[in-house]
Amino acid sequence: SSGINAEWPLRPGKCNKDTMAKLIENLTKSLISNIVLCKSAAGTIDYVKSELIKVQREQLKSVQETVQTEIKTEMKTWSEIARKNCDNKAPTLKTVKKAVQSAVQDDARSRNFIVHGVPEDYSTCPADLADEVLDKILQHNNHSDIVAANRIGVKKREDGRPRPIKVTMNSNESVKEALSRANHLKKSLCTTYHSWFVAPDRNREEQATHKKLVAQLKEKISAEPSKYHYINDGKVLSVVNAYKR
Repeated sequence: SSGINAEWPLRPGKCNKDTMAKLIENLTKSLISNIVLCKSAAGTIDYVKSELIKVQREQLKSVQETVQTEIKTEMKTWSEIARKNCDNKAPTLKTVKKAVQSAVQDDARSRNFIVHGVPEDYSTCPADLADEVLDKILQHNNHSDIVAANRIGVKKREDGRPRPIKVTMNSNESVKEALSRANHLKKSLCTTYHSWFVAPDRNREEQATHKKLVAQLKEKISAEPSKYHYINDGKVLSVVNAYKR
């Protein structure tokens, strides 16, 4: 470009062949240089695009492999659940759906516990009742893990008993802690809590099984009043001269 600037602009009437030839030569060199530069840039762009596509394909392949692994793992898990809930028979679509639904419901129930025996007129706010119950059994005031609380069932029951209160926590570990300390209600100095009790959120089959165990427990208490009887791991157990909690 310096050569061009040296001879430009040309004055009218003073243009000669050598100057014009030199100008054309410089213009040609500049044009060729620009063409080479464009070709180089195009090649670089193509290379970058190729590398980018390569990286994207590798990432997509990695994601696909991860998803496939997760799907296989989940399918294996659900398959085991299905086999467990289908009496070892070849699972059908209907039995698999039922097994999956049961597993989902069990998972949801694991984050609940039920409070029985609280009079309907004791409090109009189930959330306050849940907080009060946890305060007594956990013996601290921080109950931020309560998600929801509400009365369940028909309001006016034929047997006259109050509706139970279902309390939902943010994790099943919080529920396990509450259930493990539920006997603190019976130990409270306030006798009001002695008629309240906390239980897991059981499904219908579990409720029926537990009802039979309670009936057996009452029979044991009546037949052997000198012993301490209790339910543990699906059985009614008895001990001699044990401290009655």
